[in-house]
Amino acid sequence: MLRGMPPFCFVRRACTIYRALMPGVTRATAQNPPPATPAIREARYLARIYAASWLAVTAIGLLQVWAHRNDLSPDGISYIELARASLAQGLPALTNAYWSPLYPFLIRTTFRLVNPSIAHEFTSVHLLNFFIYLASFACFSMFRRELHFAHDAPKQQERFSQISPCMLAILANVFFLWAGQFWLSPSLVNPDLCVAALVYLASAILFRVWRTGGTWGLWLSLGVVLGLGYLAKAAMFLVAFVFLFSAFFLARRANPGGAKPRSFRAIGKTLLAGAIFLVIAAPWINAISRAKHRWSFGDSGKIAYAEYIDSATLSTHWQGMPPGTGIPLHPTRKILSDPPMYEFAQPIPGSYPPWYDPSYWYDGIHPHFAIRGQLWVLFRSLNLYFKMFSKTGALYVVVFALLWGLKRCGRWQPVSPGMWLVMLPSFAALAMYALVLVEYRYVSPFVLMLLIWTFSRIEIAGDADPKYLRRASLVVVLAPIVAIAWPVIHDARDTIRNRPYEDWQVAMGLRDFGVLPGAALGYIGSGGDAYWAHLAGDRIIAEIPGRDQSRFTSADAEKRLAILQTFVAAGAQAVVTKNASVVTSMPGDWRRIRDTQYYTWRP
Repeated sequence: MLRGMPPFCFVRRACTIYRALMPGVTRATAQNPPPATPAIREARYLARIYAASWLAVTAIGLLQVWAHRNDLSPDGISYIELARASLAQGLPALTNAYWSPLYPFLIRTTFRLVNPSIAHEFTSVHLLNFFIYLASFACFSMFRRELHFAHDAPKQQERFSQISPCMLAILANVFFLWAGQFWLSPSLVNPDLCVAALVYLASAILFRVWRTGGTWGLWLSLGVVLGLGYLAKAAMFLVAFVFLFSAFFLARRANPGGAKPRSFRAIGKTLLAGAIFLVIAAPWINAISRAKHRWSFGDSGKIAYAEYIDSATLSTHWQGMPPGTGIPLHPTRKILSDPPMYEFAQPIPGSYPPWYDPSYWYDGIHPHFAIRGQLWVLFRSLNLYFKMFSKTGALYVVVFALLWGLKRCGRWQPVSPGMWLVMLPSFAALAMYALVLVEYRYVSPFVLMLLIWTFSRIEIAGDADPKYLRRASLVVVLAPIVAIAWPVIHDARDTIRNRPYEDWQVAMGLRDFGVLPGAALGYIGSGGDAYWAHLAGDRIIAEIPGRDQSRFTSADAEKRLAILQTFVAAGAQAVVTKNASVVTSMPGDWRRIRDTQYYTWRP
């Protein structure tokens, strides 16, 4: 209560302020409402759209991560184990030339704050993903607003007008939700959501630089965002330089207040952003370079290029094949040829060492350009981009409706050179991934930004039929909403069913057979997704890869027993498999682990 103001006067003053902010609520304002300008009405609509969008993103995102809270991936297991190792041994334990440090650092921080039990460890990581998803939506909203502000205002004599901010906001937010279901899900335990948030933010900063030239603080922020982007994913090291290139030329093109562009100021601000980026990136580059005894900003790209262009063994157990890909310095040890069995107990830790640090096992690989392999990868990448566009068919409906509508009462806004510069990093990222490996989650933020940019270029004729525009808008918005509905219903059904946590059942079921924590295990199949081994505190130290399991089942009974004894000789206390054919080939020797799809054999 304000000093010197009687209580009832304070109440009257509060009511006056409320009526000013919320016209039409009280009887007095209903009788004589104050005039509302189009700008005020538009701001109110935008506020409602923004509030509804936050509600939808929060509800659908939370439902998605909770329904998939027990889902896993090989990458997610490695990030979790790196985070656990850093809690026990300190931040240097994050040093890994394959996995970037930002995401395991966030998991480490979450574990310190929440201190989850081992059974709820993965759930806590999914909740972290939920908050990163909300942060990515906030950054995406900044990008969308800056995109609208960056378009030139239409001239008075023009008969075409830009798509309204409200319609652009609805389209952008609906397709953000759609992309979260089909391109980059918050239920995926990997750093791509972090990359998406940082890419949206960096692109929003480029728009601000174009419009205003940017303060020194804004350029410093750009350097910080690009540095964090590299710490989230090594591929962003190259994309960061494209962002800096675009920022420099946008700063030269900026003309705030009619001032003449100054190249020397643009150079200075670009150097500041670049210096901040390198200051953040340099400690990590130094750490992995010292660990590898060679300069490196990350080995994931080099390994992927050798795998997909030069046909090196994919993911695990590279033994130097095919010729020309290099000589392994310390490969996994091949202890049996028929079927191939590999042992990898030392020196890398983790529940599945080949995927804890792939760069160790692939040391010595030398990727090289191969025209045939490169053409095949480009064909595969274009095919995946097409499949990305074709997902659910919603984009086909949207494109058809837009083209039909533009033919009748609209047009595309011409693209200015500044806009091309802002979108250049997105095009560069898509081209970079197309040369090596395209996955939906890698390219989702770049494709989504280009899609929203395409929507923002729509201009509507002033004499267009309002009824027709409403119908076309309804089709464009409803198509992705209908596509979103099915996975949302599916997630709600899974949440209600509350399926058993199979990996936890396997981890506890191993105890029923006398397998103690810390045991060494053999595995028939590819052990990358064996999260149960991490939950049980066990380690897979030898395996017959999934691609070679049929050679085990086709062997005679005596040879199959000899193969299992080879696991024992390598140090395995038990052998586990999920392959039902392996079990049926040796009836009576394998025992089912509780009510799961896994079986174990003990000597």
